[in-house]
Amino acid sequence: MKRTVAKGRYPVAILRGQIFLCFTIGMKTNNECNLKELQSFILEFLDECTYAKRLSPITVRGYREVYGTFTRIMPEVNNLDSLTPAVVSQFYKRIDLRRKHKNLSPIKDSTLRSYYNKLLVFFKWLEQNGFKDRGTLADRVVKPKYPTYTDEKALDENQIAKIQSAIAMHTTGIPFLNKRDMMIVCILLYTGIRKGELLGLRIHDIDFSNRTLFIYGATSKSKKSRRIPINPILISLFKTYLSDEYRKDSSCPYLLISSQKDVALTEHGLKHWVKRYNKLSGVKFHLHQFRHTLACVLARNNADIVSIKSILGHSSIRMTERYLRSISSESARGFIDNIVF
Repeated sequence: MKRTVAKGRYPVAILRGQIFLCFTIGMKTNNECNLKELQSFILEFLDECTYAKRLSPITVRGYREVYGTFTRIMPEVNNLDSLTPAVVSQFYKRIDLRRKHKNLSPIKDSTLRSYYNKLLVFFKWLEQNGFKDRGTLADRVVKPKYPTYTDEKALDENQIAKIQSAIAMHTTGIPFLNKRDMMIVCILLYTGIRKGELLGLRIHDIDFSNRTLFIYGATSKSKKSRRIPINPILISLFKTYLSDEYRKDSSCPYLLISSQKDVALTEHGLKHWVKRYNKLSGVKFHLHQFRHTLACVLARNNADIVSIKSILGHSSIRMTERYLRSISSESARGFIDNIVF
């Protein structure tokens, strides 16, 4: 059966050469969908991600930023008829040309791949909901090459020491801040949890008896809850932090709270925290590097990749392998030195 075509208020269906009048007032035809503004579909998709799928605010914001960039750079693509695989390649081209005009370096392969992945999710949604014919968009978009990473993502011992020293030096006389900030670093180092998971931690997520930390699925990128074994050093830090007078007087159920008022530490507050200690320590770091650091340290201590995957909450071993790229061939020297034939 061919798609219905609009004729007045009533769609007409064509089946094996016969014409049937469909008395379905209000039914949206394909043509009507095509003429609907693209922005309306984007907003509908984002609402579904937010309220039905319950994706994390960080994920939804990432989608919104990419789609906003796309519609801004490709203003002529304003409905579904004009949304074709070819315009995506044109989108990449325009980004590069704009950066070149501003004397900036070309867009990174990893950024291009991120744009592609987020656009693809939306394109597949359009096809699954019948707004675009299956096989006409998502599968025909040219896939950018997979990025190759040569940078060292993990932090080394010297960098970690500098960050911890900066905390010790600049929180002198402020016991609560000293304990909280030092604990943030150690939570990241010993658990490798993501930013959203860190901010979502509640006091009751700590199981002191079994030495585990519960990560609630709603705060996780994977949407899966998990329990992470807690290092004894971190257990001690938790107890010290929770015994602080300032923390004991708090009624906030979240583990990390603001130093200004009795509320949970916000994403903005954590961003300020990173910026502050970047400057004070002289180490240019971001939170995700702690996650890479734990993965590499576990691997160097002979942890199997399945265990590392479980701790990090990855959906596949392939993703875990990407985190281990900071391990160079030099790290194998000890193993090679012990070989005897």
